[in-house]
Amino acid sequence: MKWSPETMKALKGWLAPSTAYKRHPLDNPRFYLFIGYVWKDCQTLWDEDKAREIMKQEALELHPEWDKKFIAEFVDKRRSEGTLILDFMCALKDKHKLDLVVPR
Repeated sequence: MKWSPETMKALKGWLAPSTAYKRHPLDNPRFYLFIGYVWKDCQTLWDEDKAREIMKQEALELHPEWDKKFIAEFVDKRRSEGTLILDFMCALKDKHKLDLVVPR
């Protein structure tokens, strides 16, 4: 699993603000944009273990002051949410309905 530079930029855009873990009103749109780029790159479910590691590493680099256990829990929760969104996109794709929500 290799993410594009745009996806990595969206990941940093979501994780960089100090509010990323607080569910600030701007954080969900940043997270969803990141997941949208993941979808654009993969067009399927992500490898959850690799996604978790990439997100944890990025969070540690951006916020070395955050507790490692906290980062692991935060990232795992958001990884689960990302998997749910990607699963939804896969289901639409499988039913040939993806164009209804993602126009080309």
